[in-house]
Amino acid sequence: MLHEKIKAFMKERGIKQSFLKEKLGMTASTCSALLNGNRGISAEEYFKICDSLKVPLNYFKDDKDGE
Repeated sequence: MLHEKIKAFMKERGIKQSFLKEKLGMTASTCSALLNGNRGISAEEYFKICDSLKVPLNYFKDDKDGE
């Protein structure tokens, strides 16, 4: 799932949740819910996530996932 790929990417690179929450302008609890799959990721948030992590928009997408 998308949130798992983002979370794994961040963990592998030592990127803290606080970095992403600042970039997205959201609270720690909202960012946590997003990364744990308890909340959906809007298109705008996805664009900001990719921009913040400096990856292309299709980086976390996998056609096999159906996402």
